[in-house]
Amino acid sequence: MVFDSILDVIGRTPVVRLGKLSARIGVNVFAKLESFNPGGSHKARIALGMVLDAERRGVLVRGTRQIIIEPSGGNTGIGLAMVGNILGYHVILVIPDNYSPEKRRLLDFYGAEVVLSDSRLGNNSHGEKAMQLLLENPGYVMLNQQRNPANPQTHRQTTAQEILLDFTDQPPDYFVAGIGTGGHITGIGEVLKERWPALAIYGVEPDQCDLLNDRHARHDIQGLSIGIVPEILNLSLLTGMVGVSKTECMTMARRVMHTDSISLGLSSAANLVAVEKLAPMMPEGTCVLTMIYDGIESYIGDFE
Repeated sequence: MVFDSILDVIGRTPVVRLGKLSARIGVNVFAKLESFNPGGSHKARIALGMVLDAERRGVLVRGTRQIIIEPSGGNTGIGLAMVGNILGYHVILVIPDNYSPEKRRLLDFYGAEVVLSDSRLGNNSHGEKAMQLLLENPGYVMLNQQRNPANPQTHRQTTAQEILLDFTDQPPDYFVAGIGTGGHITGIGEVLKERWPALAIYGVEPDQCDLLNDRHARHDIQGLSIGIVPEILNLSLLTGMVGVSKTECMTMARRVMHTDSISLGLSSAANLVAVEKLAPMMPEGTCVLTMIYDGIESYIGDFE
């Protein structure tokens, strides 16, 4: 396979059955390995999707070195930096100062300009800082993944369609996914629910948070619960929410890497913790689909 650029490699990620985990908890667990995307996460999809959408609307003009500013916890930032390099945009990323040093270094290696926000101000401190910079620099373009309809639309058009093709024989009974911006659980969930109306969809959040009651708290699981109810999140899709702790996520990540040999970061491990907690209510033979967003490589410091 020969591709014109790294952007053409985004998507078409595999689904893998986690055999050891499935045997231990008594249900069939399948994970779509979004960590196989360029840049190492599912966020490469929306980074490209949002930029192409902005170009179609005339907000961005390719090759002009326009400045894109985005509040990002890392993976979206990596995706935007990749897209900016190929399509000719300068990318400024605002991230909380408590995010992993590995992620910050990666962003620097990809050529992005990094601005840190004060995480003590809340889970959306980077969003508030980015908005301040945008107001001070009206020439900047913010794609705003929390509100951008191109975020879930990208998943409707790509990720969800791949899943439909992957499960032509036995559709999943459950779809379990974390909620950060709400883009992938909305885009994927809407398409899957239309095809398989009986599908149960559970969101995953830190124990300290309660999204359905609009209650938010500081936490230390990157990628989940951004401190607001995202505008693009379709709450009507959700059967329920499952709370997880960072300790549970770390234990799950180690266990799955030892048994099923799949590298996964904390938010990905959170999905599997949630699946394990839901398993006792599932009949034998239940098929559960979840997502592995990225690998453990950017979170090694959390385990030391």
